[in-house]
Amino acid sequence: MVSIILQRTLAMVAAAAILLFTSFFCCTQDVIAFAPPPSSNPSLSSDRRNVLQQIISASTAALIIPANKEPALAVAPFAPVDALLPATRVKLMIDRSVDIASKLVDAGDNIEIKQAILRDLENLLLTTQNFNSGTTPIEVPQQPAKSYLDAYADYRKSVSILEKPGAMLVQNGEINAWKRLKKQEKLREDADEIRAALNYYTSNINFNSDKFVLTASKDERSKMIREDRIPDVKIVIASDMGLRYLLRNDILTACDDARAELKYQLTKQTDADSAETVYGQELLDLLLVAQSACSKWFDLIDEKNVKEALFIVSREG
Repeated sequence: MVSIILQRTLAMVAAAAILLFTSFFCCTQDVIAFAPPPSSNPSLSSDRRNVLQQIISASTAALIIPANKEPALAVAPFAPVDALLPATRVKLMIDRSVDIASKLVDAGDNIEIKQAILRDLENLLLTTQNFNSGTTPIEVPQQPAKSYLDAYADYRKSVSILEKPGAMLVQNGEINAWKRLKKQEKLREDADEIRAALNYYTSNINFNSDKFVLTASKDERSKMIREDRIPDVKIVIASDMGLRYLLRNDILTACDDARAELKYQLTKQTDADSAETVYGQELLDLLLVAQSACSKWFDLIDEKNVKEALFIVSREG
């Protein structure tokens, strides 16, 4: 008996160790969603995205599987349109930067035109844009999602008296790690307004964890139900959030690289001897990567909300 309890306790500690190894994870109202930091290995990030997309793709459009097994309307992840405005400003800034950088590539040997274009890019990429103007700052949460706390409370009720201290120890360790990571993420947001703008939307997302939509053929759905292989709703939600953060990280990495390349080109154009060698292709390529990742990030949002946010921001002048 003692041996079994020890094995279970060690298993819980191992699970906590895996959680602590995760670089950071974000809490919404219904789930803790894991999200690794920007990866220097493109293939690794791609593999992560593929896994998350496979989980999400199994639950986005056809058969509704509510928790109570009764027919219901599907409710997609949603957030107020106002929460999307900061990210929309980021999108428009990236789109504008791509347009300007493409002119740098086509500028030929005209030094004056190159210098003017670089100044425009400097104003966009290297100066504060106030993406989050008009938003209410989100304070660092004091505790994880209610569903997480409820799940642990249910688990502690189900274990024996001897296992309860171990379960409490693991939970306290996870919550303390969660608090530290949330504070660290807030510091990162303060240092990077693009991160803060994208996080502002995901922090406002709401999920209905009682039901989700399963996409598959009729035969496949029947087989999944018979074999009890329907994806757990909380795993689907965590995967959705994880994919959003991976794409966000792709945007941040590409923007950071573009800024570094722009700074390098700016140092060249101040030197009369090297001004003619200012090239914009690499800068454009980096901005196109950021634009592609940003488009994929917005693809996860309801198209009507995106159009409304674009309309509002376009009228800001």
